Amino acid sequence: MKKLLGAAVLSSVLVLGACGNDENKDDMEGHEHHDEVAGLDVELTTPEKATAGEEVEFVAHVTSNDEDVNDADKVLFEVLKDDESLDKIEGEFTENGLYKLNYTFEEAGTYEVISHVDANGLHTMPKNEVVVE
Repeated sequence: MKKLLGAAVLSSVLVLGACGNDENKDDMEGHEHHDEVAGLDVELTTPEKATAGEEVEFVAHVTSNDEDVNDADKVLFEVLKDDESLDKIEGEFTENGLYKLNYTFEEAGTYEVISHVDANGLHTMPKNEVVVE
């Protein structure tokens, strides 16, 4: 009798386990049909060289899955010299995923420009180097 009861319990566990796997498989198949996950790409354009006292333009082209992002939550341009943050200024949206800032370096040196971009719940920070003479 004990063997029969043990076999019945084992059979029930195996059947229930198999049903659970089928349900998970169905759930996974349903997820395959959803839209792909949104990505966030930023192409940061800055001059390689600049002259102190002259205005230059920084441009961040923000895209997600090859589509322009015209409603980013935040686009800031940070200017650093010797790892010290000098300025952090919001870029202005113009068109077609482009966010721009006109900036004037006051003195010669080597600077880093980082664009801090928040969109689609993601954050990215591409950076470029600018040599100012």
